[in-house]
Amino acid sequence: MAKTFQQNIFKIHSWLGLFNGVWLLLLGITGSLLVYTMELDKWINRDILTVKPGIHRLPTDSLYKIVRTKYPKAMGANIIRFPKEKTDCISFRIYVEDGTKPMNKWDETFNMDINPYNGKILREGSYADITSSFLLWSGVFHWNLAAGPIGTLIITLAGILLFINIITGIIIYRKYFFKALIFRAPIKWRNWRTSTSGLHRYIGVWTLIFNILIFYSGLQMTWGSLDKSYYQKPAPLIQNNDKYANIDKMMEQVQKVYPGFEFHYFYIPFTKLIVNGTNLGNASAMGYIPGTPSIVPLSASMVDFNINTGSIVSKVNANEELKKKNLWDKFNYIAYSFHAGTFLGQFSRILYVVVGLSPAFLSLSGFALWLKRRKMLH
Repeated sequence: MAKTFQQNIFKIHSWLGLFNGVWLLLLGITGSLLVYTMELDKWINRDILTVKPGIHRLPTDSLYKIVRTKYPKAMGANIIRFPKEKTDCISFRIYVEDGTKPMNKWDETFNMDINPYNGKILREGSYADITSSFLLWSGVFHWNLAAGPIGTLIITLAGILLFINIITGIIIYRKYFFKALIFRAPIKWRNWRTSTSGLHRYIGVWTLIFNILIFYSGLQMTWGSLDKSYYQKPAPLIQNNDKYANIDKMMEQVQKVYPGFEFHYFYIPFTKLIVNGTNLGNASAMGYIPGTPSIVPLSASMVDFNINTGSIVSKVNANEELKKKNLWDKFNYIAYSFHAGTFLGQFSRILYVVVGLSPAFLSLSGFALWLKRRKMLH
């Protein structure tokens, strides 16, 4: 009975390995690229994104107006690249929701890179268009296979299958787990099968926690795709045509509230979110407060503004928020940093690039071992 159970678990583990291996290879590659997307994009497209320094940069407020003029019906825009060096451009991410288009275009995202000295548009295109920027497209593919809400659902279901694959792997290798952890299970290099089996065991054990964290934090972001409301057409947008407060002054206020604040995003809504007659379409500065542990997501601290008056609506200090939460809530609060690979600073980012393909290796090598074993038995 126990032998039959073990055989069935091995079979489930192997077939899931085949299914998971293909998409995990793709998600592993795109995920590894995402860790250094901005740096790679700046280097690969340096001929486009490198600007000639001028005397003064244009106000951020003026640059936002360029974006809004080009996308008047967008939901809003986010600064995703702030100029740090004199030759850096500024980059915007523009969000468009349109229920009249096919489902995979309901929440289409656009990119716009601008010369901050003269306002010239250097590059522009849809994230869903691979010819616009492979790196930006790979981010959309990683999130939803470039297929909109349905793609997010597929990613979610595949993530659940990955978790089952991890559990069945633990059951199969439970006797070797501790030995592999302390390097007491030598790899036999006699042939392809024994060497692959040994590598599969070691990589599986040593990346177990990593893969569970990746699974959980990813599922946390896509779980909404299991709700039917996720597939409803977006509500008609109400454009905010009232006079906007000056964005540069709002950014100055952030520095007064949190000295040394490192901006990672600055979102400006182009529409109104009306709740009980009140406009809740707020501007939001998101980033890092000096002294915040690296395990906290880099954009967890924020200051929200009334976009029309420029007054502060709310403030979030990630350090203070973390102290208020119990252990489980703390884990969920920092979970995104596990998925993004920022929980140990540069070390964890490099680690993610190196081991980001381990789930794909485990899935494909495990299925190959099962096929080899099946042929031997027959």
